[in-house]
Amino acid sequence: GNSLWHLPRAQPELALLTLAFTNNGCCCSVPQVLKSCTEFIEKHGIVDGIYRLSGIASNIQKLRHEFDSEQIPDLTKDIYIQDIHCVGSLCKLYFRELPNPLLTYQLYEKFS
Repeated sequence: GNSLWHLPRAQPELALLTLAFTNNGCCCSVPQVLKSCTEFIEKHGIVDGIYRLSGIASNIQKLRHEFDSEQIPDLTKDIYIQDIHCVGSLCKLYFRELPNPLLTYQLYEKFS
């Protein structure tokens, strides 16, 4: 099966934030891990350093395991509400593990 952690296999070109928009502005193909985490952060994560501060490593791994197990975790569990930074940390981990960086290798020369 497809893990909710990874990009859809048929669409590796979605690495750039994986937000692909159709002509009518409808968003599609956003990996579930990003969709769930960003919605949760928008609702509950208005705290200082939501992406700057790291969550507890064991909570981050537990959350990742839940996405790897093809489940959509209940982010409103006390463990995640009390360590809201683990949700932001999971987003950062997702982006770090992309096979190509957000600003792809092809763009590097344009930035130098």
